[in-house]
Amino acid sequence: MNTFFQIFNDVWTLNILLAACIAFPSGIIQGYAGFGGALVSVPFFAILFGPVTGFGMVLIIVFCSQGVVFSKAIGQSNWKEVVPLAGTSAITMSLGILFLVSADPSFIKRGMGFFILLITIFMIFGWQYSGKKRPLIGMGMGAITGGITGSFGVPAFPLSALYFHTSNATAKTKRANVTVTLGCNVMVAICGLIIHEIYDQSLIFKSILISPFFILGTLLGQFLFKIAPVEWFKFVTYGILIVIALALLFT
Repeated sequence: MNTFFQIFNDVWTLNILLAACIAFPSGIIQGYAGFGGALVSVPFFAILFGPVTGFGMVLIIVFCSQGVVFSKAIGQSNWKEVVPLAGTSAITMSLGILFLVSADPSFIKRGMGFFILLITIFMIFGWQYSGKKRPLIGMGMGAITGGITGSFGVPAFPLSALYFHTSNATAKTKRANVTVTLGCNVMVAICGLIIHEIYDQSLIFKSILISPFFILGTLLGQFLFKIAPVEWFKFVTYGILIVIALALLFT
């Protein structure tokens, strides 16, 4: 018990307190939209802890918060749409992580800012793929999202969500497709960082310590989804993403 409190005192720093404050609203976005929480939290965590460490922490937080949801979504998803995208995403993400862990952190931060701004622009203008969900198209989208996520630590899952949301499936199936793909990508990314020995006892403990704040935010976001106007929520989320993207690009 004394060892536990010693570890707690060592890791509960001002940066961890700030990270917890960031995790809560990020969780609200995740719970409301079903995606996007990681995209909001990663740049803040990159500033606080560095891009690779921040990315690794967010992965564990999202995994802890989405475990139950992921297991429920497995049976509701359309695997013919999920497998091509998630499969190629896993490959390009694994290759991208090789670059992420070896590149200059300042370059990674600027790359984060660029891709966050690019993804936000896609969401603002409502980009949609209106064609058929052919396997090759899904594989191409997976290759892009996995490459961005792995190489720069920017969760490009919103692009996958925009792809899935244009299908003719039911709303439940669309949400399940997004959730399952997110879960698969998170597990692949975690395994990739484990292989490169990014995780240690302190990092894992910090991530678990922050996770409850993200989970509480997710629950609140799910409640707000029933009562808050979508346009208002989009306006706030996009504003946050643009500000943090510009901060990463020019600082």
